[in-house]
Amino acid sequence: MKKRNTLLILGALLSSVGLAACSSSMNTKGKGITQLMNDNQERVFYNVDDSNNDNLPGKDEKINYIYITKSGKLKGYYIDEKLTMDEVVGKNINEIKKLAEENSKENYENDKVTASVLTNGNNTKQELIKMDPTYYNAYTSLTSGQIRDKYYAGYVSYRSGPSSANLLITEVSKGNVIDFDKADGKIIEETHQ
Repeated sequence: MKKRNTLLILGALLSSVGLAACSSSMNTKGKGITQLMNDNQERVFYNVDDSNNDNLPGKDEKINYIYITKSGKLKGYYIDEKLTMDEVVGKNINEIKKLAEENSKENYENDKVTASVLTNGNNTKQELIKMDPTYYNAYTSLTSGQIRDKYYAGYVSYRSGPSSANLLITEVSKGNVIDFDKADGKIIEETHQ
């Protein structure tokens, strides 16, 4: 009986450690996307079409790219809208990598994700993130939302016409949001308007 109780307590402790590790990976408080991409933890980001122009992540959003990042290194998978968010929600990182590899038309790597923030006073007006080694993606506003029982947050792309915006999102813990990155002079530069 005593051995059984000890095993139950040990099992409960191991479960709580595992859950704490999972929830800490979704903790984004005080960080922007470029900082998250440069964290020493593997993370998944999605570039999706905002199909209904509401600037919110949804289950029917078509995925353009899946990005796997760790310590500033990025592997980008061009999916070309073959998958929707509904098909990846709730999957672990290994399952998402497998889906990305199976559905990708092409992929690329970037050894260091960097960004530039355009500020006006204390406000960030735009963040430019260099995920692809050849160009920057521009983001002008923030987004967050729930898909099934998971929460996502990120940025909304600059929109130059009537076409729908793209969202750059990642899974977060309930109640967490992502803000624009703050300039640090290392991976995030600041320009003034």
